[in-house]
Amino acid sequence: MTEVIRQRIHDWATAGALSQTSEEAIHTWLTEPYYAEFKADILALIEAEDLDELEDAFRVRIEFGTGGIRGKMGTGPNRINNRTIGEAAQGLAQYILKVGGSDAAQRGVVLAYDTRHHSDVFARETACVLAGNGVSVYLFDSCRAAPALSFAVRELQAMAGVVVSASHNPPSDNGFKAYWSDGGQVVPPHDKHIIAEVLGIKEIKSYEYDVAVTRGLIQMVGVEIDAKYLDVLADLTLADARQIRVVYTPLHGVGMTSVAAALERLGYEDIHYVETQTIQDGDFPTVDSGVANPEDPKALTLAIHKAAEVGADLALASDPDADRIGCALPLPDRGWEASPEELVINGNQIGVVLCHYILQQKKKAGKLPTRGLVCKTAVTTDLVHVIARSYGVDTVDDLLVGFKYIGATINRMPDDMVFLFGTEESHGYLADARIRDKEAATGVLLAECAAVLKTQGRTIRDELDEIYQTYGYFREIQKSVTRTGGHREIVAIMKGLRGTPPKVIGGHHVVEAIDRQTGEALNQRTDNIHSVAGDRGNILIFTFSETGHTRVTVRPSGTEPKIKYYVSATSVDQPGQTEDDLHRTKQAIDRMAEDIIDGMLNVSEEILG
Repeated sequence: MTEVIRQRIHDWATAGALSQTSEEAIHTWLTEPYYAEFKADILALIEAEDLDELEDAFRVRIEFGTGGIRGKMGTGPNRINNRTIGEAAQGLAQYILKVGGSDAAQRGVVLAYDTRHHSDVFARETACVLAGNGVSVYLFDSCRAAPALSFAVRELQAMAGVVVSASHNPPSDNGFKAYWSDGGQVVPPHDKHIIAEVLGIKEIKSYEYDVAVTRGLIQMVGVEIDAKYLDVLADLTLADARQIRVVYTPLHGVGMTSVAAALERLGYEDIHYVETQTIQDGDFPTVDSGVANPEDPKALTLAIHKAAEVGADLALASDPDADRIGCALPLPDRGWEASPEELVINGNQIGVVLCHYILQQKKKAGKLPTRGLVCKTAVTTDLVHVIARSYGVDTVDDLLVGFKYIGATINRMPDDMVFLFGTEESHGYLADARIRDKEAATGVLLAECAAVLKTQGRTIRDELDEIYQTYGYFREIQKSVTRTGGHREIVAIMKGLRGTPPKVIGGHHVVEAIDRQTGEALNQRTDNIHSVAGDRGNILIFTFSETGHTRVTVRPSGTEPKIKYYVSATSVDQPGQTEDDLHRTKQAIDRMAEDIIDGMLNVSEEILG
């Protein structure tokens, strides 16, 4: 680094345009030899006087969170690049060797990657670092689904796994997601120990790729694992009905290797693909804003157009790493001639349909186990719990947000218990414990359910209404609010809600204020405090009924400057509401849910003054 460049950076820092930490980090990245590959990019940013990018990219080190790292690709310690990926891989390798026993290195790590830009490059870098530490690597020979990695870790009895992916984030992002030997994403205590290893890294050990392959430290996996994985997906089937017209899109991701492969393997012949979106492309060019997220109705726009063109019965879409599934259905009066927002069913509704279908079909076939288990996160609809209990199935319904907690619950099952279904409201589903992560290909059961119903002259929308009439109508609203004041405002809101829990929200009286961080619940009517079960986490829940089905849950986002609100309202908690007039019941409960979300937003703003 020349003196001119050094002085220029220092002048910016003196003037307050750059922080001192950014100045120091830029200096380090320009002078230390192990950052040499980034020097030209840093100098280009300096020449362009792109101070915003320099400050954001160098002010902090990208955080290795509880599942790994995820963020914008680029140069600097707060970006995804070969260095930060290498640090993550080095930390994982060190932890494996420290706790895995004498055969840990040989058991090794399975490695998969999606269709994002540089995912293959980052996967190779990860493989080279693991190999440099003497850890065997089983690298998929091309892009694969995240749940395929989960299956492969278990099948190969590996110590750990890594998926290089940023899931459904924008095209600018990528990430490193770590799994443990059970095939689930890392959970306590492993996550915290891996983080500690990453934070303490001084040196990254690495082999050249060809050297590692020659030494047998990197082995390719593919066809054989694919066949066994597809056998598991084929085993999901619960009926023979296949006379259904399906549109499917992988949204430029890896879903053709899992969802499409499973549909074809199961004998669905009337499948129509959105051809432009079967092309693997990390820009996700045909998706609105490049955000290939099936939680967003707009992401299904082309699938809906295709469905209208061919007269499909349903349309399915998976995200880039094929662990989430979205679904759109025609309306009874307008068919596909409506907006995506009107045509999609949300993540909670998909979970309800799948749970009910699985339990109903297993009961009909006499295959419902004596002790079955259904799991869901605390922010997912309680209708799943109500349905499961009606079939005599055990439930765990208060898990922290994140599918890894469902995987961990499966691990803790007693030997005489059988896992049946797991769901989270953000479009994550699982119906086979041989996989321990959410699986987009669970969506083949939506196609099968639609085919079964079609033989009865009914649709999934009809089935949903029948479920509501049987168990009660549930309405959920999820709203994420980006705080311009960032972390400071989010902390203030959570502190305010804890310090003085609201007694009334949106005109509805709060029964209990539950703090999952302390494990305590305050009864707002009696002022009594009692303990609550479940893992600790930064979540607050305000209930409006004794059952707790009607509630609002508040939590900070783990990756963005957002605070998230989840409202659930149900006719089950309203004695005056019956399902005899479902249309009127829906209107009343929808209004209640909207009142609660509006009230919760107002309470949050009042805390900030």
